[in-house]
Amino acid sequence: MILYELDGTSYANMVAMGSKNLLSDIERINALNVFPVPDGDTGTNMRMTIEGGVEEGLKATSNSIGDVSKLMSRSMTLNARGNSGVILSQYFRGISQGLDGLERATVKQFAESLISGTKRAYKVVQNPTEGTILTVVREAGEAALNDYKDGMNLTEYLNIYIKYAYESLKRTPELLPVLKKAGVVDSGGAGLILIFEGFVKYLNEEEIILSDESKDEKKFGVDSKLIAGFSMDFSLQLQNSKINVESFNLKNFNSIIGGLGTNLVSNLNDTILDIHINTFHPGTVICEARKFGELIRIKIINLDIDDAEEKEEDATVFSREHKKYATVAVANGAGLVQAFRDMGVDEVVSGGQTMNTSTQDFIKAFNMLNADNIFVFPNNSNIVMAAEQAAKNYDKANVYVVKTKTIAQGYSACQMINFDSDDIDTILNDFNEVISNVSTLEVTYSIRDTNINDIKIKKGDFICIYNGNLISASKDRISAIKAAFRAIPDFKDKSVLTVLCGIDVRIEECSEIESIAQAFNSYIEVYPVEGNQDVYSYIIGIE
Repeated sequence: MILYELDGTSYANMVAMGSKNLLSDIERINALNVFPVPDGDTGTNMRMTIEGGVEEGLKATSNSIGDVSKLMSRSMTLNARGNSGVILSQYFRGISQGLDGLERATVKQFAESLISGTKRAYKVVQNPTEGTILTVVREAGEAALNDYKDGMNLTEYLNIYIKYAYESLKRTPELLPVLKKAGVVDSGGAGLILIFEGFVKYLNEEEIILSDESKDEKKFGVDSKLIAGFSMDFSLQLQNSKINVESFNLKNFNSIIGGLGTNLVSNLNDTILDIHINTFHPGTVICEARKFGELIRIKIINLDIDDAEEKEEDATVFSREHKKYATVAVANGAGLVQAFRDMGVDEVVSGGQTMNTSTQDFIKAFNMLNADNIFVFPNNSNIVMAAEQAAKNYDKANVYVVKTKTIAQGYSACQMINFDSDDIDTILNDFNEVISNVSTLEVTYSIRDTNINDIKIKKGDFICIYNGNLISASKDRISAIKAAFRAIPDFKDKSVLTVLCGIDVRIEECSEIESIAQAFNSYIEVYPVEGNQDVYSYIIGIE
């Protein structure tokens, strides 16, 4: 179709096709990872972000492009995951600001809205880095608008934009040395081009046929890993044969069940208890709950299946007493979830390196609390921006994001939770002081052959990443860790190792790590924790 003006319905359908085109090549985008580790998620984050907006846009009743674009951008903001997703959501928010008040947009008005999107995307990043998706949207938008000519249709204009976007993407390794060293281009910029190519396919009335692999991105198959866990909703009839129903204590019940998962909501109506919880162990939850009564209703959803939505109404948490201070932390792995709960964290949100927590996930967690001030520990550098977006979009409490960029930093910070000072600045300074003293060593495996920092890596090798830099690789995991300890220049001055053990290792193996560490530093103390996280065999906090 040849369009010289774009209305709301066509815009929503165009973005929907862009989302579908991204999904068609999502594994390539995920694989554009600087480090050869199995945690590439840029494409997935962008897809989940944009699909949130598409869902709202396609059911919009208005045909005004101003109204529809605003509706879509708001939903993208809530569904934003990872840095790439947050930037993409703000890019579309800027586009909607450029289209505000319009019933239909001319090609030039749409082109100008892309510039508005670029400005908004740059604004949301505190320290914009060139050689990323930001560079691609800026250079493509500016160059394409400069080439705009009166009478140009939308397809012609978008093809010009895509041409310049490709040229910009090819230059990203020259602007960002880490990309050049890894031999890749920026994954966010590559994902954006797929979205715009989807726009053109919609206008050309082309069909996008998803491969079985792309379709499986939304499914849970034989090689899938349980990352988010399960959402459980059930009703329990309290029974005198098991407890004294009259003296039933909801707070005690919550302390037992709440330790088995996250996002607990409970409501007692006479002698019937309605419960919602997210957990990795639904069977254990049922067994513990049945000590108080019998099930009369139950629903369990696998949260790792994208098509299975977690239906959560904005519920009042009847069991929560008002607090001046509350905490929210992100964790992946049953052991880590329980560890954070044991340290006094009020809400533990599912998420991590392979499934970044969304802005909406944080807001849901905030709604579970009854507090004046909430401190958030994202525990991942790729989740900090989503946490900050959630804080900006939440008005029921003061929200402070403690910028823990690794799970090791978050673990150490949460061990020091102390609100005795009753002063926000002092509390934040105390947390930040703890974080500044924590270095992180991550141990995982390589998914491709490469050469980084003059270290030759073969697919399947174990690799160690220290504070974001790859420092060792070996076919043997323990040998890789030994080489990493040797490569850390001030290791002999450290005093504590907190070893978070992944789902693929035995905690007993930590005795070997302890022996190796003490061979380099006889005074160092080693504390193993059964974290059960995926992807990373060990996440080691070094202080």
